[in-house]
Formats: sequence, C-alpha cells, structure tokens
Amino acid sequence: PAWLLLASWLVLHLLPTSGQDLFLAADLAQNPSGYEDKAAVAAASNSSTSSLPASKKAGSVMIQLAVDTDAPVTGRVRVYFQRHNRTLPVDGNSDEQDTNQVFGIDANALRSGDLISISEAVLGYPVKSLKDLQSGDYFVQAELFRYTLFNRSGLPPTWLPTTCVSSEGKNGGYAKPEGTLLSKVQKVTLPLHDSTPTLTLDSVQPAARSPGCAGLGDGVDSDYIKTVRIESKMLTEFWGTPIQLEACVLLPHQFNCPDRTNARYPLVVAHGHYSPEWWAGGGFQTTEPQCSPEEDGYPCVGDWYAYYLYQNWTADSSGPFVGARMLLMTINHPVPFFDDSYAVNSASMGPYGDAIVKELIPTVESRYRGLGAGWARGVFGGSTGGWESFAYPVLYPKDFNAAFAACPDPVTFSRFTSVNLYKQENAYFYDSDFKRTAMPGYRDGYSGTTWPGYKTPYGDIIATVEEQNHRELVLGEHTRSCGQWDAWEAVFSPVCEDGFPCRIYDKLTGKINRTVAEYWRDHFDLAHIIKKEWATLGPSLNGSLHVFVGGSDSFYLTNAVLDAKEMIENIDNSKSTGIEWVVGAHQGLGFQHCFRGYEYDAAGEPLPNSITRLTYAQAFLKKMADRFIHTAPDGSDTTSWRY
Repeated sequence: PAWLLLASWLVLHLLPTSGQDLFLAADLAQNPSGYEDKAAVAAASNSSTSSLPASKKAGSVMIQLAVDTDAPVTGRVRVYFQRHNRTLPVDGNSDEQDTNQVFGIDANALRSGDLISISEAVLGYPVKSLKDLQSGDYFVQAELFRYTLFNRSGLPPTWLPTTCVSSEGKNGGYAKPEGTLLSKVQKVTLPLHDSTPTLTLDSVQPAARSPGCAGLGDGVDSDYIKTVRIESKMLTEFWGTPIQLEACVLLPHQFNCPDRTNARYPLVVAHGHYSPEWWAGGGFQTTEPQCSPEEDGYPCVGDWYAYYLYQNWTADSSGPFVGARMLLMTINHPVPFFDDSYAVNSASMGPYGDAIVKELIPTVESRYRGLGAGWARGVFGGSTGGWESFAYPVLYPKDFNAAFAACPDPVTFSRFTSVNLYKQENAYFYDSDFKRTAMPGYRDGYSGTTWPGYKTPYGDIIATVEEQNHRELVLGEHTRSCGQWDAWEAVFSPVCEDGFPCRIYDKLTGKINRTVAEYWRDHFDLAHIIKKEWATLGPSLNGSLHVFVGGSDSFYLTNAVLDAKEMIENIDNSKSTGIEWVVGAHQGLGFQHCFRGYEYDAAGEPLPNSITRLTYAQAFLKKMADRFIHTAPDGSDTTSWRY
C-alpha cells in the first residue's frame, strides 16, 4: 500500500528589546489602540468597553451570566450563529468558506445575573451586523473568554487573555482554555423583531488533563522522554507573577547504559507550537500502532511515523541517528497573546529569548550531560517554529551552530505574507488610484500526488487579509484574539501608552502605521538585521542556515523568503553566502504550507508535506552532526556522542 511505501524511507517557530519602555513616539498619538477613524469604529460599535444593561433590549440577543464566581468576570463575550446543529457553534468559526457567524463585545466586571446585549451595533464576522443576517432559523451559542489583569514591569496594568491554550492536546491543537464560560445551544429565529432571546452562561470549561511530555500524564516521564520545568527569574520579574518554562527532552539512545556515562551530547531545539506532549514535527511512540492508515486516516499515519521515529532512534547499526546521538527537546512557552512567545525578547511579552537561551537550555544540558557549547547546538522547526529557527542564529549567533527553518513566518516585512509594510499605504488593499483589489491572505495548495497529499490546486483564495483580521477583531480587541495576525503584532510591536501592542495597521481599515513598521524593521526584520550586521553574521551563517518554503505557500510565506534571499545574496555578489534556500515545487506546482525540503518514496516521487512534516528529526540531525564535527573548536568532544 502507498503508506507502506512511504514508510520504507524511514524504516531503512533576539535582539535585546526592553519590555519596560513604553513606545511614546509623538506620531503614534494618532490613537494608540490602532483605530484612526473613531467615528467609524463607534458606528461599528467596536468599543473596548461594554455596558451591562439592567434590562433586556428588544431586538437584541441577551447574554446572562448564571455561574457564581469568586470575583467579577472580565473578558470577551462571543456569540456564534450557524444554520445547522451538527456541531457546537463555539467550534465553528474560522477563515474557511464554511465558517459560521460570530459577534464579539467586551464584558467588564460581570457578575452573576448581569446581562450584556448583542445588538445590531455590535461588530460581527463575516457579516458585520446582526441586522444583515439572512432571515431564518439559527443555532446560537455564547461563550465568555476570560481575561486577567496583568501587572508587567514598567507597563500599565492590562487586561489580557488568561491563557490562549488548554493543557491537553498536542502540536497546537487543544480544547478551549480552562474557565471559559459557555451557554447551551439555543434555536433563534431572525429577524428578532420584538423578541429578546437570552443565552445563559451556565457552564464552565473544566480543567484539562495534560498528557505530559511522555504522553503518560502530567509530569510522568518515560525511559526516553523527560520533563524539565523551571521558574524563569527573568520572566517572573517582567510579568510580576511566577512564569514557568517547560522542556520535553528526548534522551539519546543508550543514554543510561553504563558504558555511555561519559558521553556528552549536542542539544537540538525543535521549535513549534505549544504541545504538552513531546512533538518535534512528529511524535515518539514506543509501541506499534493498532490501526490502519487506509481505514483510520491521517491520525493513524501520525501514529505510525511516531513509531518509526522510535525504531530509527533506537537503531544500533544503521539509520539516520547512528553517529548523531543528541538531546532533542521541545519547549512550551505560551503567553496571554498566543500559544507561543516566538522565543525572542519582545516589548509586550518580555525576555523569552534570553530566558530560553540563558536559563532553560543550560538547565537541560546540565541535567542530561549536554556539551553546553554554542558549536554543539542546533534548531529546527516549521511555520512559527520555522521563524524561531531562522531567528536564533541571527539573534544569538554565538549560541547556535545549525538552523533548519521550514516555511518560516515572514522573515522580512517587505512581504508580510502578501503585504509590503514598507511601501503600501494599506494592508488590506493593493495601492491604486482607481481600483480596490483585496490583498490575499490564505489560498488553497498542493502537497504532492502521493497519498495523503493534495492533488488539485486551483490557486483559489480562501480568505483575504482583511477578512482574517476582521475575524480577529471580533474575537478580541487590542491584539487579544489569540490569533495569528495578533500574535505577530504582539511579538513585533512596541507597547503603546494604553499597555497594548501598538497597531501595525488599523485593524478596521487596514491603514499602515509607518512608525510602527520602522520599529518592526529595526527589531525583527531578520533579513534587514542580517544585511545591517553582515560583517559579523555573514561568517557564522555560512553553512549553518538552511531555509525551505513551498513555491505556493498557503499563507504567502514564499514571498518573504524570496525577498530575503535576494536581499542577502545582493550584499556581496562576488561570493556565495553559504545559506541554503530551497523553494519546493513538483510537476510545475509549488508546494503549499509547510514544505520542509524534498524526500522521496520508493518509486522516486516526492513525499507530500503531510509526511515530511513528521520526519524533521530524521532529515536534519545527521546534517547537524556533520556541521558540528567540522566546526568544533580544537579540543572539543566530537566522539563520545557519535555511536
């Protein structure tokens, strides 16, 4: 079978940035929250403060808190409408064409019995107003997404999401955060006329049960996978509350054997989304799966490849890890803005880069016999993890010696997905005197002809940049949606006087703030930083940085990689930069998100992204070992880990 052919190959995502300094540039005074047209915002009722009406309003959907809480509840009320009752409405909102409808409004200090109104003035997505929804029956559900008041060092007290994640799940997939308030599903007929349906927030999302790094339960380790948790002094000082970093560490084969007690190991960080269970692109499973990919689908494929990684990892005489035994760790560092801090120092989130590099990594190396030197450290990852993997040899050049960055988030902002933040006036539309053409944000894609790839791309646009950003604006104002565009803004922007990240563009209209764009360029445009610091970065990046992206990345991440490649290669045309750039295509079709380089099946066909995304470790650790061996300083240990 096709999946077995695929398997045969294996068996044989920091510049020092002060989080304490508010960005008080005069030209940002146009409105720190990012809304330039206050009248337009008021018309859309997109205010940051909601009233709590004492009585029901005819023609509105009312939300009532019925759960007794220890303290008043502040957060974002979201009300979802959909035509069918096959799934819960709270789970049905997305950037896809089959999304349901959502309206959002802030609730401040809500107490049991209080009411809040979703009227025609409350902003919605995709339809902007309740009055514009088509007549008929809808299944409606409400939730209240909780906020917590944070007192970050040097910043105003700020209400931010308590968390964006749940402790169950893996690789960015998880339930709603613990404590989210939910209503039952109710059938509502539109138009409302004089009726006033009321949704009661009468249940609470329970605490999730973490699978733990090893998949055996929270804090329960296996022979191979260990949990390392530290309270970061740097982050605790910034946030004003204890902040923990967690590493899930896969130990090398034979780590505990008596004749290996003197072995010391390189360390590799697999960057990626929050995952309570160890997940370095693929998982790690010591038992043979009891499922069939052809019958049970892609989750079973993942299980089998997790098992193949275990077989490869523990092979004694042949395979991708023979002669390349290393510590392979994943990191959990969720923040109130997203499921991941982007592993760098930022104004809104504090010194996550320094905390990971200077606190967490040395702890892991000390505990598990790491070599503890920059020449013996590497990083890899895709998407968010791809950006982080690209960033580390740029921002921490002495601490990392090999980086494999797949489908990285925008590495230069001359192409922030499809948008040129430096030249365009508006992030939502192409500049034109007479046309108004929307900027594309998300398209369909191609992943190869081998199952489980996707065979038929048409270049269809799934969502525009404006649609994606308006959805986030409804889910949470002031960069609080926990969505991707807001996450970038929280990482890359300075902090404005109100304590929130400065808007890179008006979230409602799309007008770009040039001053904030310049801040982004100077602090987080990785290609710009490389060019500016080429004299010192050029030699260290030569042979250490490898970048992969699909020729038709689903989120237009191809564009920034191509711009970065051109910018860096034009620094000195007389010689090679030594940086590897791979743009993936097959049969004239560019690969979609997230291409991580070519691998081939037994018939010579390129494996699809859906398979190669599960095999990062097999693809990159051997290459890292070669790099480490050939660049290690004299007298370094290049033998004890090469068994």
